[in-house]
This record gives sequence, structure tokens and C-alpha cells, in this order.
Amino acid sequence: MWLDNLKRMKMESGLTTKEISLRSGIPEPTLEKLFAGSTKDPKLETMRQIVHFFGHTLDDLDDTPPKTKKAPSLSDEASQLAKDYDTRLDDWGQKAVRGLADTEIARCEAERLRQLPRQDTEFAVDLVPVTKIIPLLGNSFAAGRGDPDFGNPWEDYEVPIDTVADFAVRINGDSMEPYLPNGSIQLCRKGDPLDGDVAALLVDGEFVCKQVCKDMYGNLYLFSLNRARADADQTIQYNSGRAVSCFGTVIMPQRIPLP
Repeated sequence: MWLDNLKRMKMESGLTTKEISLRSGIPEPTLEKLFAGSTKDPKLETMRQIVHFFGHTLDDLDDTPPKTKKAPSLSDEASQLAKDYDTRLDDWGQKAVRGLADTEIARCEAERLRQLPRQDTEFAVDLVPVTKIIPLLGNSFAAGRGDPDFGNPWEDYEVPIDTVADFAVRINGDSMEPYLPNGSIQLCRKGDPLDGDVAALLVDGEFVCKQVCKDMYGNLYLFSLNRARADADQTIQYNSGRAVSCFGTVIMPQRIPLP
């Protein structure tokens, strides 16, 4: 029964009804009725919000054996996307889609939690922050080249509290697809890149995002991950006098072999 499972989730949390209300944003009277079983037909959104707060999904409320459960219905667009994922994408394409989906799910969840009502009470100090702000470079890092505007280059970008990124960049162009899609926001760490890392660079005053490699002579090679756009590769000779600085490395879901 769903009520027994809900009570079990509450017990495992170790929180009182009042504490759950303060942290989840669900009114305390609503929770009291739920846990008491007096609400026979609770609202779906309320149940989804409370089980998500406990770290579960709505499926965890259902004791029905898996073989008798009815598969959730999907929109036509979602069904087509699932079909394309299974039948038309190779391993690299599937990994790229999965990585982008994880990033967007985390962003949407952070935004949902940010919008939950917070009550100004003596218990407010117990609220644990779920998001943090990192700088996002306001200009696009071109998969080819980009023109910087140093007037106000950084803006705030909200991410989940456990995100390891130090800053974020916005990608412009197709030469890093499908790994870094055009228009996407990518999370980055500070520090110099290793051979094979994808770096956010400033080359001769232009923003560039490329896979990097340096040879034994000090020559720097900047590669496009989309090898159909090898025309956007760059080679910077040692002692050429060209100005190159690195903001940091892009956090990638997998290591991409050098071409």
C-alpha cells in the first residue's frame, strides 16, 4: 500500500513532519493528513514532491509486481526520440545525448528546488542549500572562433550544490559536436589541460574551445571533435609570438581520443 511505503520513507529520513514541511515547502497540515491516511486521493504533484524530497520516485510507492505494472505513456516526440536513440545513434552519439540530458535534468531540478516556498521561521537555519552560483562566461566560446567583449564577460549561473565545476562556458558553432552541441552551456574546472583534454582558451584575443595537444617541441595543436570540421583546427608554433591563455578544462563525460 502506498501509505505504508510513504510512512517508511518518513521513518528512514529521521525527520519530523514539521521539519519535512520546512525543508520541502509542503504545508504541514497537508503532510499530517497524508501520513495519517486521511487523504484518500492525494494530488499527484504533492506526492511527487514529497517522494522526491525523500530521494525516491512515485514508482517506489507501488507494491505491484513489476510484471503487472503498466508502462507510462510517452508523448509522440518522446517516443520518436527514444526510437532514434536506439536505432540511429552510435555509441558516441548515445553518450553525448545522455551527458546533455544529465546536465539539463540537474539544471531543471535545481531550478525547481530554488522556486519552492521557504518559510521564515526559527527553523530556517536548518535549511541546507541545494544550489550554488558559479560564473558563466557571458560570451560564446566558439567551436571555431569568437570575438570577446571584455566589458562585462561574466554572469551568474546556478548549479546543484555538489557540482564540481569552477565556472561554465557557452558553446557557439558545430565543430565540437556532438559532444559539445551548439548553444549548450558546458561546465569547466580551472587548471591547465593535459593532452587530449578539451580546453576553454583565449587565442590572439578570440575565444576558442578545442581539444588540445602539445608536442615535444612545444608546438600546440587545437583539434575539433567534429572531424568533419577539421578546417577549424589550429596549429600554434612554438615561439610564434601568438598569445594563448587558458581559462580551464571542460568537464567531459568520457575521454575523447586524439585524432
